[in-house]
Amino acid sequence: MATVDWSTLTALATPVLILLGAGLLILLLAPLARKVFSVLILILSALAIVSALLASWGGWLSGAPLSLGLLLFDRMAYAFDFVLLLAALLTIFLSKDYLPEENIRDGEYYALVLFATAGGMIIAHAADLIVLFLGLEIASLSAYVLCGMKRNVVKSYEASLKYFIMGSIASGFLVYGIAMAYGAAGSTSFAKLQQLSIPPAEPVLVMLAVALILVGVGFKIAAVPFHLWSPDVYEGAPTSVTAFMATAIKTAGFAALIRIALSVGHIPQIPWTPILWTLSALTMTVGNLVAIRQHNIKRMLAYSSIAHAGYVLVGVTAALQKNVLAESTIASVLFYLFAYSLMTIGAFAVVIAIGRRGDQAEELTDYAGLSERHPFLAGAMALFLFSLTGMPPTIGFVGKFYLFSGAIEAGLYGLVVVGVLNSAVSAYYYLGPIVKMYFQKQKDYALPPLSYTLLGTIFLCVFVILYLGLFPSNVFLMARESVRQIVF
Repeated sequence: MATVDWSTLTALATPVLILLGAGLLILLLAPLARKVFSVLILILSALAIVSALLASWGGWLSGAPLSLGLLLFDRMAYAFDFVLLLAALLTIFLSKDYLPEENIRDGEYYALVLFATAGGMIIAHAADLIVLFLGLEIASLSAYVLCGMKRNVVKSYEASLKYFIMGSIASGFLVYGIAMAYGAAGSTSFAKLQQLSIPPAEPVLVMLAVALILVGVGFKIAAVPFHLWSPDVYEGAPTSVTAFMATAIKTAGFAALIRIALSVGHIPQIPWTPILWTLSALTMTVGNLVAIRQHNIKRMLAYSSIAHAGYVLVGVTAALQKNVLAESTIASVLFYLFAYSLMTIGAFAVVIAIGRRGDQAEELTDYAGLSERHPFLAGAMALFLFSLTGMPPTIGFVGKFYLFSGAIEAGLYGLVVVGVLNSAVSAYYYLGPIVKMYFQKQKDYALPPLSYTLLGTIFLCVFVILYLGLFPSNVFLMARESVRQIVF
């Protein structure tokens, strides 16, 4: 039996341990959480995330990849950590005033956000399918509870229950897939799966294992046809939780997909390109076409998130189509997940900002005349929607450019055409709220006062989206450096 170097493991896993420790401490303080303690818990959560970010940055700078059997510490895993921690940090900032307005217990809320983030980071560092499954379950169980934290709101309970039932079924598929992978390779370690003979000794088991695992992961990233839970859950969950799920949980799902693809992508008997090509095209097309018909902005952004999962799948498909391009194409996936997190959290922050207690202002008609009531919010929302469409000079344009460029180099011309056409379709529903904000009559109600944390979150997203839209090269080079160590 292999021995575990606990001191090294503890040192390398410091970011995850910080989040788990802070989450447990917050749960202990939660019963005392009244005004003063609420601020203390918010500060403690933010400090834990910032500390984890600094520890991950230190791990990224240390360079050399290190495998400790069940966990892997390489730069790609740390890069996923950055995206997950950024999404968590922005989520807790935009939640500060939203939670008391919606009568949501802040102690449990912040603890669950930290636990879900830690689960996502475990997925990114997984070197074994069992560890990957544990990470997915930690993230998912936390998300199930977060969805139902709006007290006495039936939609919130319904979203939580629906997410739990569908998520449990997806977990069942994943477990069956892991069992079959063990039957084929005699191990659940990614290193052992990479050593499977070509052709594999048990080709049917390998095919079934990959198919079942893809179903489980497809649910987590809301890829078509495993997306049906997403719009109802996103609509019913608290808006800040929706922002977190659309970014952090989806990023964790793609971390799982890439780790699995890296371990069995070398087996030519698995038709990766046709499978992922079809998933990507369907996910982009269904997400965008159904989003056109939505009148509720949370449902519109839910279908939009489905479509964006399709765009990210373009990069994963290109990486598996031509292994020599994996460095640039997976780097483009990392860059796009980072960009998508900023754009989406910014958009949901504006949704929270214009909401009022008892009326979430979720209908598109609520945005009529916003440019007269609050020009900054209207301008920020317009920027986020332009960026989600992929218009220059925003980070969304740069992200799509990197994804589609990699696909063209890999020879996936048809998929790029589908992606570009879908981007054109998405402009129709993204421009709808902008037209209402700037060209329709003002609605007759005043906006509630906005907190500094919420305004700061929106301002930060605006600044980074514009800055990296003009100067993206350093972040993309960092993403490429993160992927350089991976081997197909």
